[in-house]
Amino acid sequence: MSLTKTVGFFAGTTLAITGAAFGAEQNNDALSQIAELKAEIASLKTASGGDQWLTEQRASEIRGIVTDVLADADTRSSLQGSGAGSGYNGGFFLSSADGNYSMKVNVLEQIRWTYNDRSGVPAGNANNWGFENKRTRMSWSGNIVDSSWTYKVAYYFAYANDVEFDGASPVLADAFVKKDLGNGLSLTVGQFKLPFSGEYAVDAGNLQLNDYSTVSNMFSDNYGQGVMIGYAADAFQASAAYVNALDETNDQFSNETPDTEYAFSGRAAIKIQGNWDQFNNAQSFKGEEMGILVGGGINWEKSNSTADEVFGATADITFDFGGANVFGAIYWDNLDDGVTTTNPYGFTVQGGVFVADDIEIVGRYEFGSMDDGASGEFSALTFGANWYLAQNTAKFGANFGYAFDSVTGVWAENGQGNNWLEDDSADDGQWMIQAQLSFSF
Repeated sequence: MSLTKTVGFFAGTTLAITGAAFGAEQNNDALSQIAELKAEIASLKTASGGDQWLTEQRASEIRGIVTDVLADADTRSSLQGSGAGSGYNGGFFLSSADGNYSMKVNVLEQIRWTYNDRSGVPAGNANNWGFENKRTRMSWSGNIVDSSWTYKVAYYFAYANDVEFDGASPVLADAFVKKDLGNGLSLTVGQFKLPFSGEYAVDAGNLQLNDYSTVSNMFSDNYGQGVMIGYAADAFQASAAYVNALDETNDQFSNETPDTEYAFSGRAAIKIQGNWDQFNNAQSFKGEEMGILVGGGINWEKSNSTADEVFGATADITFDFGGANVFGAIYWDNLDDGVTTTNPYGFTVQGGVFVADDIEIVGRYEFGSMDDGASGEFSALTFGANWYLAQNTAKFGANFGYAFDSVTGVWAENGQGNNWLEDDSADDGQWMIQAQLSFSF
């Protein structure tokens, strides 16, 4: 063997032995680590109760993630008013998880400034101006027990139209429970707006001019306490009420009860075209469909202590053109005090046209006579414009009114909603300017 081969043999042998020794050392370290991991896994299995420890831990984590996602989705849906626990949908609402109990809160606030000019007055100033809190109302409504039982409570914290609630302010307005009997029938018990006038059926926050017409205030039944049966179908609705007395609220039982032998009020309406919801507003906004509604009402009351008896009737028609509308109503009463009989009557015509998406020009003419030779006639023209910041939710109305005849005491009393004041009997030509902010939400 040569020297070169000998050196190569010993070098290769040395490297082989060294590599084997190093590899054996590494293998021993790896085996040691594997043994430690096996021991740790065995310990975890024992502590977790079996071979499913990893599956159960993972399932628990997944359940937690799903729960968080569902809670987040429920919170988001409630803000959209889609049947969840709380949010805003035509009012701020709360609801139980099953929907059987709910409450919606609504607010109406109307602030008005008026300037009134009279050429002659029996007392006071010939020129009057100032602000007034015309209406501040909060209402609560919803359902109880299940969706077939509904309720409403409305309270005026401030109310400037004394004639509607006999001078009371603050005052309880609506306070009733209503039961859906099925097949379009319903039963209402409590205090509620009486079914009679088409104009008065519209809520004060949805009016076209700043207030109800003076003629409507004269002839409408306003509120009553009692029971009302209703029927609603696709094209026909009707309601009939039996109450203590017409235009009476918060009456308590006493030794003079009842105030009347009987008091009834009823109304029926036929929808020729359109949908019922659009007639909840006195105006017809751009984009709404064509609508035609014909309605009528009657009332009948006999006093329990005197010979007084009243029978009244009204008829009205509404045309909505989707950006313009016309409304007309007539009223007639038969008043019998046992000695004389009179027949007061009146009518009102009003309408509006949108000249822009949020600007409407409006006008109304009304006429009324008490047919008694003393109270005179009421004849007035009102016109102006509305700026709808958010339709009837937030709007500004500016009106100018002119009374062609002298405004006598009875018409001034019923004209409080429109700020008419009593004239001297020989003077006519009373006029006024109004500006009103109305918020209904």
